[in-house]
Amino acid sequence: MSDLPADGLGLGGILETCVYYSAPEREQVERFYLETLGLRRVAGWEDAFACRLGTGILLVFGREALARRQGPETAHGSEGPGHVCLLAADGAYESWRERLLEAGVEITHEHRWGDNKRSFYFHDPAGNLLEIADSDIWPR
Repeated sequence: MSDLPADGLGLGGILETCVYYSAPEREQVERFYLETLGLRRVAGWEDAFACRLGTGILLVFGREALARRQGPETAHGSEGPGHVCLLAADGAYESWRERLLEAGVEITHEHRWGDNKRSFYFHDPAGNLLEIADSDIWPR
């Protein structure tokens, strides 16, 4: 094991992460991610859709339908809201804040991290807590 890096034992990053919604929220949630956030949909199913963000994928699943699926994906559902922190492109932090405010999205909290880094929090229509950071806020 000594030839593997200490950070993640050879893992290179996060490929995908998930948030969830209840069936009646589907249309509003999809509109939020595709139109308000402007994410690019790369796959879709009756009970879910996937958006590409840089090298990763954001999966947005319907809770109830996911529980009825066959296969390993049924085991990664959740109860209640989840959390995702998105990284703003260089210089785009303030424009994201303005875009969301103009779309009627309430910024629920703003935080200043060490080294003058910033992030703000808001909710999607399903109650998931989203965050946009201006840079990598975690220690190296």
